[in-house]
Amino acid sequence: MDEKSVSRRDFLNVAAAGAAIAMAGNVFSILGKTEKVPTQMKLFICSVCGHVEYGAAPEFCPVCYASKDNFKQNDALFSEAEAKLKGGGNNHNPEIIVKNKSDLIKEQPCVEVEVRIGKVLHPMEEAHHIRWIDCYADDKYVSRISLTPGILPAATFQMKAGSKKVRIVEVCNLHGHWQSEANAA
Repeated sequence: MDEKSVSRRDFLNVAAAGAAIAMAGNVFSILGKTEKVPTQMKLFICSVCGHVEYGAAPEFCPVCYASKDNFKQNDALFSEAEAKLKGGGNNHNPEIIVKNKSDLIKEQPCVEVEVRIGKVLHPMEEAHHIRWIDCYADDKYVSRISLTPGILPAATFQMKAGSKKVRIVEVCNLHGHWQSEANAA
């Protein structure tokens, strides 16, 4: 064999690896791929409960019902958290898996969104924990799950089908707001 030729074994190994990578890509597109996202739209934060509103402050907070006067604009909310805790994304960025069917809700089209906080699971201790996880569909608030140190930092949301994007926002009692998004379809 000359330098430019490839053995049959090497060719088959590379072909098998390529097929495995191609199949993994299809799995990610089905489940929804989590992405850390720079936010470029206006962000408004409720000073009462910490809810984040995208685009404009609402008349009333959908979580605590505080009036519009309680919202403060802070477009750098997420980048400030990252800047304060360099490399903190490993246990703060929400990991999202989107499934286009649910084992729980079978009688109508449903999107199941599974969330865990951190590639390395975030601690849940009195001194350091996740306070809550908010779910958004196409940047519209859907629901909040409150957490306590007695449970693990994870949640599942069942949403009506039809949204294009799921965004998850979480708040750490020490390190502030963090977010990720995934395709819903």
